[in-house]
Amino acid sequence: MIDGIVTPALRDIDYLTPAAPYPVVPAGITIYEKPIYRYSIPTDEQPTLSILDYIPDHNGNFIKPGYYQLALSNDREFLYLIESKDLVAIIPVFKLEENKAELRKLYASKKELTKEEKRQRNKKKREEKYKKIIEAKYAKTGATPPQEYKHMEAEIQYIKEGEYYLIKYEKGFIRAWGAIKS
Repeated sequence: MIDGIVTPALRDIDYLTPAAPYPVVPAGITIYEKPIYRYSIPTDEQPTLSILDYIPDHNGNFIKPGYYQLALSNDREFLYLIESKDLVAIIPVFKLEENKAELRKLYASKKELTKEEKRQRNKKKREEKYKKIIEAKYAKTGATPPQEYKHMEAEIQYIKEGEYYLIKYEKGFIRAWGAIKS
């Protein structure tokens, strides 16, 4: 730099060149406009569904064979079929089942609980307290604690009588069934 004059080599490249002929984002869609963000799946931990055959629809589109994540919507009305964070299909849920005993344990008042259930609830509270302490220790070191295992399962089967694919979703104590008409 001589006498406050900036040489062209030190200038910003964007300042010298006109706008790029192609947009930075393909098709003008930003990452937060993708369906995975719009429909907001609760977590990344979803059961994996293995599809072995092509599944066609009446419009000539099809779902390719492969491995997909199967997620239940927050309102529990739809199953989302996801491949690499891209929404492939939205499947309506026609049957939803929750384990009533588990729900009662979660939401029961103290008067409704028996002595054994109270002991179990206190034990669970202690475990949660210790878990928070362990997570705080992991947070100090920057490591992530190992996650608890939660039962997850996804199945698909073809029903010849109705000519549709039955999809079963199970995660924790929630089960949902959806169907794709072929």
